[in-house]
Amino acid sequence: MAFRDLMAPDTEPTDEELAVVMREARDLAVKRRAISDAWIAARLEEITRPDQERRARPDQGKESAS
Repeated sequence: MAFRDLMAPDTEPTDEELAVVMREARDLAVKRRAISDAWIAARLEEITRPDQERRARPDQGKESAS
């Protein structure tokens, strides 16, 4: 196998090299999306928890309406 200078300006990536880069980019995007989705879900749960707890206690809901 011949040595390729990957930094040479006229060097084109092989199909295999492109496939590796694209696969890694996809995997990273999927991982970042999962992290983002989890963060959003946690913030929504945090924000709505007090209201859900208040609604779960019927006596509290009646007092605040009076």
